[in-house]
Amino acid sequence: MPEQPPLKLQAREKDDIVTISALLQDALVAGHDMQYLAADKSFVFLVNRYCWERADNASASCGTRRLCGVNIGRVTDVKRRGLSADSGQFYNLLAIEYESADKRLVLTFSGGGAVRLDVADLHVIVADVANAHPSFARPEHDHDD
Repeated sequence: MPEQPPLKLQAREKDDIVTISALLQDALVAGHDMQYLAADKSFVFLVNRYCWERADNASASCGTRRLCGVNIGRVTDVKRRGLSADSGQFYNLLAIEYESADKRLVLTFSGGGAVRLDVADLHVIVADVANAHPSFARPEHDHDD
C-alpha cells in the first residue's frame, strides 16, 4: 500500500478532540518527551502513534507507526498523576478528553497515569513529523462486555 500522507490536524472544538483522541489512541510517549513551555503557555509532546487510519492496519498483526508532534496551546495550568516527567519511561496514551465546562483537557494513560491541562480555550495542533515505520505489534484491548 502506498505511503499515507502525513496527518496535520487542528482542534478548536470538542468534536475535534474526539477525532484526535481516536487517532492518538495507543500512542507511546516517553516521560521526558512531555514538556510544559510556560513562556509559550504550551504543552508539547512527541508520540510514536499507531496508524489507525490505515485500512491495512485494522487486520494486520503488526501495522505501522509514525512519530507525531502534539502542541496544546493556551495552557494555564498543568497537573500530572502517576507520570515521571524526567524519565525515559514510556507511557501508552489511551484517550484525550475535553471537559468544556471546566475548559480542561485530560490525557489518560494506561496504568492510571494522567495529565490534566487547564486551557483558556481549545487550541491543539497534531502533525506527523516522520514517515511510517513497522510496528512490533498491533495494540490489543481487553473488552469487558
